[in-house]
Amino acid sequence: MSERFVEKRTGSQSREYANLLCDFMFKRMFGSEANKDVLIWFLNMVLEDVDIADVSFIPTEHQGLTEEDRKVIFDISCTCSDGKTFIIEMQKGYQKYFRERALYYTTYPINAQGREARDRFEAERMEGVAADRFNWDYNLKPVIVVALLDFQFRHSEEWPKEKFHSSYRLLEDVVHEQMTDAIRFVFLELGRFKKRISELETAFEKWIYLLKNMHRMTEIPPEFSEPLFERLFLLAEIGNFTPDEMKQYYNSLENMGDYDNIIHTAQEEAEKRGLEKGLARGHAEAQVEIARKMLAAGMTVEHRTPGAVENFAKNAKANGIQVIIAAAGMAAHLPGVIASMTTVPVIGVPISASLQ
Repeated sequence: MSERFVEKRTGSQSREYANLLCDFMFKRMFGSEANKDVLIWFLNMVLEDVDIADVSFIPTEHQGLTEEDRKVIFDISCTCSDGKTFIIEMQKGYQKYFRERALYYTTYPINAQGREARDRFEAERMEGVAADRFNWDYNLKPVIVVALLDFQFRHSEEWPKEKFHSSYRLLEDVVHEQMTDAIRFVFLELGRFKKRISELETAFEKWIYLLKNMHRMTEIPPEFSEPLFERLFLLAEIGNFTPDEMKQYYNSLENMGDYDNIIHTAQEEAEKRGLEKGLARGHAEAQVEIARKMLAAGMTVEHRTPGAVENFAKNAKANGIQVIIAAAGMAAHLPGVIASMTTVPVIGVPISASLQ
């Protein structure tokens, strides 16, 4: 039985709402100064034990410890008045080591705190007010990763199937005493959230429901009558987009669809051919075919399917590939990653990947 959505504004026409999980809408909701209150509202619900009154957006591009280290670009990054840093990420496709990737991401803002302490010392020394030597006490401000995942992690057998909201900290094994509050990871596995609109009990559950289903609605249900939810519907109403926003949205939606289609089609084609050569080799071919088609479509794939890229690069010479052309988009790390795994010449081609 399908759900019925009821518009609370009398006499209004049906509306079309955007898919909140595409890159354009994710940044529109959470990454703009004009909609900062939406981000604050969301973080306060997700984190529960924090009380955020305001945030300041900070650059999403982070340098490594040295110039040779790779850069990372977060989807959204901000700080609040007490110094906490929040990294908000959206991951569309399954990634086996995403939790490890999240851990790796925290090292950048944590290391940045050390660099900032050093920079303050150097500035004070130039002014003649610094101590004789640099002495930092390592009093780290917390770094919190909040990741929205359009898939499910593989958990232990004891993990409840319906548990979609998890929070990880550093705890002692037996007593479970917290070692430090410097790092925390919060994951929202949208694939585990199965509730219907009539079963929603909290504002947080309503948020998760909209993330998964708003693009299927044509009216505002009475369950979402709170002012901030109405604000969210207004923000996502495609009829309110400017022509430029409309173009960005549909490009983002097309890229999201292309990604899914390329993955599924490549897997089907390669695994079908692989039946003639053995299932094991068919699976390997599927991974290579994914990388081939995504690169042919101009898509940066290292952070989405790292295993496929590694397989593609290491077997490039054996497969008769004489040169690899890799797109260098936002993080611009794809050419370097591929070049580190093959002797085939790699050409990096800069592309514009900004939605601004």
